[in-house]
Amino acid sequence: MRAGSNTRKFASIILIVALFAPYLFGGFAPIHANAQEEQTIVFDMSHGQYSDSIWEAEDFDLRLYLGPDYKLVWAWGGLNDSVLADADGLVIGSIYGDENGFTTAEIEAVSTWFNAGNKFLWVGADSDFSGAYINNNMSAILEACGSHVYPEPTAVEDPEYNAGSAYRVVATEYSTDPFVADIVEGVNATLMHGPTCLYGATGGAADAGPVDLRTTDIANVYPVMRYSENAVIADGDTVDPLAHPTDAEGDFVAMTVETYAGTNQTGIIVVSGASPYGDYKPMTATSYYDVPLTGHYLVRQTFDWGMEMAPTLVAPDPLGGLLPIIAVVGIAIVVVVVMYFIMKK
Repeated sequence: MRAGSNTRKFASIILIVALFAPYLFGGFAPIHANAQEEQTIVFDMSHGQYSDSIWEAEDFDLRLYLGPDYKLVWAWGGLNDSVLADADGLVIGSIYGDENGFTTAEIEAVSTWFNAGNKFLWVGADSDFSGAYINNNMSAILEACGSHVYPEPTAVEDPEYNAGSAYRVVATEYSTDPFVADIVEGVNATLMHGPTCLYGATGGAADAGPVDLRTTDIANVYPVMRYSENAVIADGDTVDPLAHPTDAEGDFVAMTVETYAGTNQTGIIVVSGASPYGDYKPMTATSYYDVPLTGHYLVRQTFDWGMEMAPTLVAPDPLGGLLPIIAVVGIAIVVVVVMYFIMKK
């Protein structure tokens, strides 16, 4: 009888160990959301981004670069809950003119949409030359979405790497970080027409701890593209840049990606010193003033990278990677306790 009892005890123990073995020895696999087959990207057209010359230009037709993989929606009536309801991504090009600024309701709508999690947001800026491009609007959107990168209220010029004039800057430096390799593959020259550069904000808000992204790293922020070392800050108004001295020279950051963004910590934010669509001449230009360009690859690959990653991004472990270990230890304790009571019987 005792032999039969012991056999049953050992059988029970083996069953318990078998049930929990995947967690004890294999850990926990990360949880991913299901990505949609066709994703929707909304492009803001409500704030001065439209002009006949841009709309009719071949470079404006993003379908040439994005292909059939995405459903493109042009937001002509403002940014609101309705137009963002089915959006997986949102792209906001630089705003032209004081009268075209975002309303409080629009900022709240974008914030609510993005902070719900697993969204892709691209905000393109411009220089503040002549005061026509209003970058504080872009900063208001970025701040509401928890960005740590913002456009400088300034202008960048490059006397050497350009398309016929210093303000038609061609960005020539690209990240070698393997994490963003798919974004910059095959890219060596991107038109940044009349652009600005970007700065980091260690405190999150636009004016909270402004830093030069060339010398200060911010968690989850990846500088993707920079201007050449010949670029210069050409500030022409009374508003000084926050993290770059006027008349400074160098390879200022032109574009970044940020992961784990937003209150949900599952969003991706791209910020660029020029616009990927519209603008006087967008980043997708394949040539300008006989200068060959590859920015259309950069734009397409950024969309692919961000739109693929955002739906499946999982918020970081608040315990810094200890959560799986704690869970495994907890399960091990449960198994030991159960085994003890089985053997005690």
